[in-house]
Amino acid sequence: MRITLGICAALAVGLLLALWRLDHVSAKLNASTERVGVLEAANASRKNTQRLLAQLDTEHTKALTDAQTANNQLRTAVATGARRLSVKATCPAVRTAGTTTGLDHADARAELDPAAGARIIAIANDGDEGLIALRAAQDYITAVCLKGGTQ
Repeated sequence: MRITLGICAALAVGLLLALWRLDHVSAKLNASTERVGVLEAANASRKNTQRLLAQLDTEHTKALTDAQTANNQLRTAVATGARRLSVKATCPAVRTAGTTTGLDHADARAELDPAAGARIIAIANDGDEGLIALRAAQDYITAVCLKGGTQ
C-alpha cells in the first residue's frame, strides 16, 4: 500500500507540475499573442505613415514643379520680349496742364527693363518655392507629428 500511495503522490506532484507548466506556457503564449497584436498595429501605423508621406511628397513636388514651370515660362517670355512687365507710374513733370486726352482716366504704365523683370521673376520664384516648402512642412507636422500618422 505504501508503494501505491507513493506512486499516487508522485503522480499528483507530476500532475501539479504539468498543470503549473501548462499555465506558465499559456501565460507566455497570451503575452506573445498580445505582443504580436501590438507589433501588427505598429506596422500598420508605419505603413499608413509611409503612404501619407508619399502622398504629401507627390502633392508638394507637383506644386513645386508647376510653380517652377510657370516661372520659367514667364522668364522666357520676358527674355524674348513676348511678354513685358510694367508697373503703374505717374510722371507729373511730363504731363502738360493744357493737354486733355480721352485716356487721362487710364493708369500710366512704365515698362521695366528686361533684366529688372528677370530679377523680379527670380524673387517670385524663390518666394513660391519657400511657400511650397512651408506648406509641405506644415502638412507633415499636421499629418504625421500631431496626429501620429493616422488618418
